[in-house]
Amino acid sequence: MPLIFQSLHFYSRHGFKLTMLFMFASVPIEAVNFYLHQSLQGGGEWILGGADLLANAFIMPLATGAAIYFIASRDQGGALSLFDSFYKSIGIYFRLTTSYLLVVSIVMFGITLYVLPGLYMLYKLVFVEFQIALKNEPVWEAARKSITQTNGKVALLLLPLSVVFILLLGSQFLTEYFLSSEDNLLILRLLAGLFESPFLAFSVVVGYRLFSLTID
Repeated sequence: MPLIFQSLHFYSRHGFKLTMLFMFASVPIEAVNFYLHQSLQGGGEWILGGADLLANAFIMPLATGAAIYFIASRDQGGALSLFDSFYKSIGIYFRLTTSYLLVVSIVMFGITLYVLPGLYMLYKLVFVEFQIALKNEPVWEAARKSITQTNGKVALLLLPLSVVFILLLGSQFLTEYFLSSEDNLLILRLLAGLFESPFLAFSVVVGYRLFSLTID
């Protein structure tokens, strides 16, 4: 729990900027999601899920990469702006997007195998984007190093990651309930994305702290 409190302390100082970063990312994501769902009405659950995945893969990795650069700069006494952080993230856009699709695909496949394998892979691949952004690793090497980095770290990682997972899952559940109750209007999708933004920002703060403690 001390790690969570440290992350909250960092978030109290820089959380507004990080939240704004994810808010700006959520607007195009939810707009694309909305129009994809409208055009694919009557499609199966897998088709709609695939549309959601592609919409998120278009911009969310950029926001995550920018957040990682911003947090790392502040943690090391720097003052990298959000704009410069986002610009740096553009430089590794292909790797970030590829890793996002890879991790989500592996986790979702694992979840179809009675949930636990998916959660295990989510745990093992939690540092892929950090390896790409901060260590400049290619995608497959970042995945391999993330798996290695989590070995023997259950005592350190499990509780903080569980807290983050519950927060993200809870916010996702609430937004999905909210959307399903009002005909999935565009304005509601945008509000749902804005609601999730602070939780996404906090998850990257916790992820960076864990990455810093476990990196060789």
